[in-house]
Parts: sequence; structure tokens; C-alpha cells
Amino acid sequence: MRSSAQEIPRESRRAPQGGRRPDRSGLLDPRRPVQLELFGPRAVPVPALRPAAVPSDPNALRFHLLRQLNRLTGGRLRSLELTDNRRTILSVRAGRIGNRAPLELRIHHSFTEAPEEVLRAVATFVESKRGSDRAREALVVIREHFSFHRTAARRRRLVLRPAGVALDLREVVADLNERYFEGRVAADVTWGKSNAGAASSCRRKRTSTLQLGSYSYEDRLIRVHRVLDDPEVPRYVVEAVVYHEMLHADMPPEVVNGRRQFHTPEFRRRERLYRNLGRAERWIGEHMADLLRSRQAMAGGKKSRKR
Repeated sequence: MRSSAQEIPRESRRAPQGGRRPDRSGLLDPRRPVQLELFGPRAVPVPALRPAAVPSDPNALRFHLLRQLNRLTGGRLRSLELTDNRRTILSVRAGRIGNRAPLELRIHHSFTEAPEEVLRAVATFVESKRGSDRAREALVVIREHFSFHRTAARRRRLVLRPAGVALDLREVVADLNERYFEGRVAADVTWGKSNAGAASSCRRKRTSTLQLGSYSYEDRLIRVHRVLDDPEVPRYVVEAVVYHEMLHADMPPEVVNGRRQFHTPEFRRRERLYRNLGRAERWIGEHMADLLRSRQAMAGGKKSRKR
């Protein structure tokens, strides 16, 4: 997870469109597998529904999916393996060069729940020439299904704790949203776990030893370190951290020379619009030692010291 801005779907550094180069004859080279990477262009997710009468046993699911895809590929699949790979959706290897080469497929287990249209896209992709219009169209459907599955699975596991001892973060977000974002930021918010701080790369010089906030693009979730959930911490300090993360929600990173930039000049300009930014940074700098002691106390299950 990114610090103040978590991972978002991005172009893989590997070969685009999840395929390998065809040889001079236009056919797939059997020595190198086609791999469809997890991250690709953002697409609008579509729900994936478990087909009726699908078995629940993992091995039975694999054979069921193999039968379905063989029906759609004319029996070309020689083998199929289900994976839980977090970066590669599927990879396919041709057994030999030829128009009807048998295929060996490794595919994420979420496709056992895929509807017919998604399975047709998988069949089209594994049989199509890399970079063709048919392959690109199939990729859109495949990534939509996988993105929806992964996001839904992650959000089912999320436990939100926005109400704290000193502040309810939902009220903080609502107030900042109205004052600075015209109500357009749609993100959940939670205090981090007591024994673990929110991961963050929002590292100014004065906060480099403590990560105070994070934003997950995938979960649309702001996390705030629980050391700030203290009546002695000024509200404007919490607001400054939350405002920074809301900016990430409102400003996706820019890609420059193949690298994502989160804290662009425009980001910094907008960050300075928060009227108490200077006060908040000064307070954090002056109380960093106390915040660090609070973090250590939380990790040890002790009460934090009064400041």
C-alpha cells in the first residue's frame, strides 16, 4: 500500500497486454508463456456471478472451469491450474507451434465464478494473436472481472473504526469535503489499529519517523494513525493529515517518464490551501517525541503518556 497514496492500477513494466511476441510466422512462441499482468488500464468493474450448479470443491472447480474453457476453445486446453497470484491474472503456454497448438493455462481462481461472457473473453484471449483487436477487447472484459473480484474481496475484509476517543473521523471528512472539495471526495475513513500505524509515504522532514496517514486508491480508504486520537491533539492537526489524504483521493498520481508522481507541484499548491497547515506542521514537529512514545506504548499495550 502506498503511504499517502496507495497502489492504483498501473501499467506493468512487463510486456503490455499480457502477451508474448509472435514469431515471424505470426504464431506464438511456445518457449515463452503469455502472462496477463494484474495491473492494466482502469476499467469499470462488472459484477461476476457464480454460475448455477458450480461445485465448491477446489479440485472440482478446476475441472469444471477446464471443461467450460475447452468447450469454448474446441478442446485446446491440455491443462489448467488455479492460482492466487496477486500480480498475474493468467498465463498461457502453447505446447507447440501451429494453428491448433494445445494450451497450458494458469489462471486466477476468481474465474471459477466468472459468467459466460467472461469465459468467452478468456477463450478469445488465449487463442488470439497478441496485440490484435480481438485480444485487446478480451483484455478489457478479463480485467473488469478480476478488478471487481479483488476489490469486492478486499472491501469485505475491511473493518472501519472511524469513531475515536477524541474525534469521529467521518465528521472531519464531511467538514473538509464541504469546505475544500465541494463534496466530491467519496472515501471511507478509519483510525488505524492500535498496535500498527497506517502505512504512509507522506514523509515530510518533521514526520519522517512516524507515518500519520495513508490513502488506498484500491479501497478508497483513508487511514489515520491512532496516536492522533487523543484529546490533547488539536483538531487542526488531525484535519491536516486527513486533508492531505483527501487530496490524494481527489488527485490521482501523474505518470512522468514512466514513474508515478504523487506530490506534484499542483498537489503541493492545493495542500497549502488548508489554512492551518503551517500550525499543524509546527505542532507535529514540536510533539514528535511524544507521538513516538505514544506509538511505543500502543505497541506494548500500555496507556500513552500525557502530553
